[in-house]
Amino acid sequence: MKADEFKIQVEKILGAEIKFDGHLNQIINTVDEHKQRLLLNWVQQCKEGIVIPEPCKRFRHLIAFIYKSHDNMIRGILTKEKNAYFVELFLDKHKYYDRKRRYLGL
Repeated sequence: MKADEFKIQVEKILGAEIKFDGHLNQIINTVDEHKQRLLLNWVQQCKEGIVIPEPCKRFRHLIAFIYKSHDNMIRGILTKEKNAYFVELFLDKHKYYDRKRRYLGL
């Protein structure tokens, strides 16, 4: 699946348009379909409340769901307004993920 198709699937799951950040296009276009499905399942679990979010210390109105792949190659953060809608999906490698985590206060 290409990055554009992946983004459409994410928006279908969440039921809203969201922002995509990081090197999402590059990540999705280079990983196999199994890993893409794992990411989509994670997004679904975030929406259903199965994955426990963390509060963002710098942005008190946001909560964040953290994704770490089993091989530690892909890291992700899905942010959501408290008691409202999903805002952004960030996917990238470890270095940029750490920078985004610090920015959010995680």
